[in-house]
Amino acid sequence: MFARMSRAILMASAAFVVPTLAADPAIPPVGPNELSFSVENMDGAASPAKDFYRYASGKWQDGAVRPPDRASIGMFDFMSKRLAAQLRFVIDKAVEDAASAPKGSPAQQVGDFYRSYMDFAAIDAAGMKPLAAEFAAVDAIADNRGLSQYLGHYLKVTGAPVIAAVVPSQDQLDSQKIVLYAASGDLLLPYEQLYAQPAGSKLDLALRENLRDVLLAAGYAPAEAERQANLAADLEREFHAGQMTPVERTDPRTSYIPSTVADLRRELPELDMVDIARGTGITLTDRLIKHEPRYFRELSAILKRRPLQDFKDYLKIRLIAKFKPFLGTRFDASTQAQAKLVYGISAMPPRDEQAQSALQLNAGQPLSQLYVQTWFTAETRAKAADMVSRIRTAFLNRLKTRAWLTEETRKAAVDKLERLTFKIGYPDAWIDYSAVDIRPDDIVGNVMRLTAFDVERSIAKIGKPYEHEAFADPRHTLPIIINAAYDSLINGFEVPAAILQPAAFEPERDAAVNFCRIGAVIGHEMTHGFDSQGRLFDAAGNMRDWWTAKDADAFLKEAAKLVEQGNNFELKPGLKANGALNVTENMADVGGINFAYDALMDYLREHPEENVPIDGLTPQQRCFLSWSQLWATKQTDQSLADQVLSDPHAPNAYRAVAPLKHVDAFYEAFGIKPGDPEWLAPEKRVQAW
Repeated sequence: MFARMSRAILMASAAFVVPTLAADPAIPPVGPNELSFSVENMDGAASPAKDFYRYASGKWQDGAVRPPDRASIGMFDFMSKRLAAQLRFVIDKAVEDAASAPKGSPAQQVGDFYRSYMDFAAIDAAGMKPLAAEFAAVDAIADNRGLSQYLGHYLKVTGAPVIAAVVPSQDQLDSQKIVLYAASGDLLLPYEQLYAQPAGSKLDLALRENLRDVLLAAGYAPAEAERQANLAADLEREFHAGQMTPVERTDPRTSYIPSTVADLRRELPELDMVDIARGTGITLTDRLIKHEPRYFRELSAILKRRPLQDFKDYLKIRLIAKFKPFLGTRFDASTQAQAKLVYGISAMPPRDEQAQSALQLNAGQPLSQLYVQTWFTAETRAKAADMVSRIRTAFLNRLKTRAWLTEETRKAAVDKLERLTFKIGYPDAWIDYSAVDIRPDDIVGNVMRLTAFDVERSIAKIGKPYEHEAFADPRHTLPIIINAAYDSLINGFEVPAAILQPAAFEPERDAAVNFCRIGAVIGHEMTHGFDSQGRLFDAAGNMRDWWTAKDADAFLKEAAKLVEQGNNFELKPGLKANGALNVTENMADVGGINFAYDALMDYLREHPEENVPIDGLTPQQRCFLSWSQLWATKQTDQSLADQVLSDPHAPNAYRAVAPLKHVDAFYEAFGIKPGDPEWLAPEKRVQAW
């Protein structure tokens, strides 16, 4: 929810011309295409009817070795490796050009930001001085009004809410308007596996010790570091207890509660939303939307029983945690230790890859401009757009033939799909960051100035008609993100440039590979407009019930099949998938592979000369094998446990096979029959879309 609330509205932008790939011999080759579909990845001794995952990728699984700096290894990790090499080339060129590039240009900003991040000696020498002004502001908090104002200020400095915040975003009931939401804070320790265990558990104690080490590195005395680490961990448990669960968050209706300033003053008299908003630079009059149903009552109780100093101490800890990637190598050991505790990662990525991540999160659009100019082609964009068209046609054909839909709902669904928008690769207009002062010797200042710029742009859009900024989400839709994302509030999706390359998209490969990889990804995003969340929004992006009661009931029965399938899927002994949490993403996978298969069949009817076996496999078989190999993964036990509790996406071992069981052609392609382990009875297969 908050990621959507953080989406900014188009204000200043620069025109951009569709690029062509530079024919520059200095551009290094990038590869190899690990996990590009290959029969060499298969285990020919396995039976597809008994263990399809093993059959599809068993040989790869036997030989794959997870690097110590990653929680998993699989196709998307290989793509990340490729992307890192591409970005390395782009950044090196920017560093070389920064001194002569115009001030505020992408090359100057990317080059100087990178230089500021990589200047270890200067960063270490500065120590904690870059946070001195913020620490002084926290020290100056004298009462709850001062606390309220600083919470708003914290959002402006960090871009993240803490304890409570007022944030602008689209109105879910009228998506053309920007309204204000009362939001809970995010957490320093946002790990559901932590809160599934009691205080004092092995993980809890280890994370408290790790937080103590962070504070020791920040210069706290040992006894004070111990005390404040426990304070922060205890507070976070209290905050978490009042927040919605991951499953509750899957229903957008639970996070849309119309309220007023007066209502919230009664519910949370210790803090004032007007003062919080003022601290961010927002003028709050009366109406706002509560993002959490229980949180503010719980927060009131926490504020009543704890002294003000606890929150001041906590705010300093949050500032340290937010900026510690930019405060010196003194924090490296504790950062690595926490990654090992939570995700099983035994080494940190190289410093230059950490710099890439920092650029992505803070200066993602300038970096993306340079990336697109260097690595993305108009031809790739056109081929991806053609794939979108074919997948949409397949979806439309299925919509028109779903027997369970009444004509009233079917008509509205067809209208929504026909009005669905999409963007491929990169935005037609970039956000203009040229006014942000990026310096080669001030990494913390660079991050703060970029954050303030983003927050101020968002504030400036309050009260104005909404205008979508494409490819602007630094975690999900930047052109340099290997991902694709649908947004219910615009009824549209974006396919970033970074995913439109091997092994997700290889235009030179046979049609089955591309339709059942990138085509299925595209179909997945389209299905989100009609899954358990998306179906609650209409064609204009407004949260509105456009279903008949009969159709809604029929849909929920279909979705329940996926919940049951997920809950019964054993990932490892004693650990099963989370069907309720994963139902929307699993529905999208089922839709995606179905549409991709239908579109492939349509394509082969147009091109019968391509409907021939390759490597002894029919196009139908290569389709399903390509999908399954897409999700082949080796993953640490720690990251798997955390994913099951917190991630709406099911683990890859589930996604590699489970969605295929809802495609009738899958059984025909591999001769899977009733009684076989991979057989799913027809009445248990999802037929929603």
